Amino acid sequence: MSKNYKLSVVVLVYNTEPYMRECLDSLVNQTLEDIEIIMVNDESPDDSVAIIEEYQKSYSNIKLINQKNSGGAVAGNNGLQAATGEYVTVMDSDDVVPLDAYEKLYYKAIDTNADIVIGRANLLVDGIIKEVHYKKERDVWKEDREVTDLLQFPDIFYDGFYWNKIYKREFLFKYDCFMPPGMLYADRPMVHKAFLYANKIEIISDVVYLWRKRGETGAKSITQLKSDINNFKDRMESLYFQLGYINDFGKEQITIEFLKRNLDRLFFPIKSIVEDEEFREVYLQEVKDFLAIVPNVYDNDIGIVKNLYIYMILNDMWNELVEFLKTGPKGPIIEEEGTYYWSLPYFRDPDVNIPDEYFQVTVLQSKFVKLDTIDKDDQFIIFKNIYAPDAFQVDQVKIELASRTNPHEKATFEAKRNKKNVLTGKIPYKELDSNQLYDVFVIFYSKEREDRFRITKKMLETKFKKMEFFDGSIARRLFFDGGKLSFLVADIRLEALSLNNNQVSILVKEPNENLDLRFFVKNRGAKEKIYFHTRENGQYELPWNQFIEPNHTYDLFIRVYNKGIRLHLRNLPNYHRQSLVVESGYTELYKTEKDNISLKTSTFFRRKLRKLLGKS
Repeated sequence: MSKNYKLSVVVLVYNTEPYMRECLDSLVNQTLEDIEIIMVNDESPDDSVAIIEEYQKSYSNIKLINQKNSGGAVAGNNGLQAATGEYVTVMDSDDVVPLDAYEKLYYKAIDTNADIVIGRANLLVDGIIKEVHYKKERDVWKEDREVTDLLQFPDIFYDGFYWNKIYKREFLFKYDCFMPPGMLYADRPMVHKAFLYANKIEIISDVVYLWRKRGETGAKSITQLKSDINNFKDRMESLYFQLGYINDFGKEQITIEFLKRNLDRLFFPIKSIVEDEEFREVYLQEVKDFLAIVPNVYDNDIGIVKNLYIYMILNDMWNELVEFLKTGPKGPIIEEEGTYYWSLPYFRDPDVNIPDEYFQVTVLQSKFVKLDTIDKDDQFIIFKNIYAPDAFQVDQVKIELASRTNPHEKATFEAKRNKKNVLTGKIPYKELDSNQLYDVFVIFYSKEREDRFRITKKMLETKFKKMEFFDGSIARRLFFDGGKLSFLVADIRLEALSLNNNQVSILVKEPNENLDLRFFVKNRGAKEKIYFHTRENGQYELPWNQFIEPNHTYDLFIRVYNKGIRLHLRNLPNYHRQSLVVESGYTELYKTEKDNISLKTSTFFRRKLRKLLGKS
């Protein structure tokens, strides 16, 4: 008797062995019961299949399909054909699904009888969770919404990912919403066709997917191969494929809205034309041909710089475009009779004669936002003199701290003007929840729109030095990561830190399973980091034979959300000095002059010598 599955998860498998266990663990531990997991192996050359087969021994709901290497599109289609669930989804095997994600998506679908339910995605970069870079996609997911007419919310076309959605299986088959075989960017053709024919689409703002962006040491994923010619041609093939069935759908306004929402994607790889002449020739001709079919192409929301790209491409100013890209979008804002212009390269240059209207500033951009200083006192983090050009008629400004792991966890504080008319935002940092990593934004409100920008180092008029301050066991750190401002609040308390003949052990008081928490020791000389093994119930262990060397000092660190903090007495109220003989020498746990906790090793001879010299 076949099982009635609520959801079938089709997982595309190719060369992802290092990430396979993390992916499978996130699936087999889902809070939604009755999930079918279909692993489609596209003839992967690594040991991914061996890991899958190991999991199959413990989980009867994991199925494995082996196919000749045919690409991700064919793998996805084959998995969907084999699926039996009421709803289906597709994911990549190097990614991770939050444990309650499918429960949230499925019950939203059941409660509303939706054909598609969409959730928020975040990035997973070297173990760190971050917001997706693309603002347009983030805006699609920022609030709960029901869509029954695409013209009510055409911005939905910005989202072309298959993996942050579940689809009613019968609906997909009825309208033949599958991926074109052989196409790299096959997700968008599948997803956007499903959008066209869906009677109801529900959007939830919960994070339902962690999209891994691999670092430089790993193999590049498809979206990281931006300047490859064949890769770019595949992008364009995918775009024209979508345009074909959208034209066939027969609603001209939907076609126009779709075209406008693909303009931004055209410029993802544009900087590659500066150095690669072969890519330049292919890219500029392909993009020019596409731009020529877009009605009122400049009636868009992609900003001044990209509209200048359009103008130069359509007018065959390709050498000027290359020089523009080399120089970068730099120039002051000027005002003339109430109209503002961005004085970029080529503004009123008689040799090129680009009309002034293409430099006119109508939408606030992060480049125009400035603030003097970021400081703190015993109650507040202070953002002093927040500024945007008067052209934008800002009615209100707020500072927002958004949790990186929970989109609903936000704290917003209104900026106010002092007697000197200086706009200042204050964050009462002691009121923020502990064990959170917040990204910091500034939001400008006017009657017609809301502009939300991550605070960046480029906005600051003065130099900023990382702030780290403490209150009991609570450590707070305000810092720029990749040029963007974040705020970490960590309250880590230890029940015990002990040494025995085999290992050093840590027991966390009141452990939180949802907290990204690790511990490591750092060799003070070699700077090498050695991580503790994570056990159950807040226990962490590090065997001596995995790191100990004589006559070395090791500093102990807490790692929260991939940020290292020195282990301090405030984290371990019942600290006591410990020592024992390990590996034919002494090992000692001690506190430094700053009350940080460290390990020190020494040979018997060196220990005796230090005693003779009167050193501890």
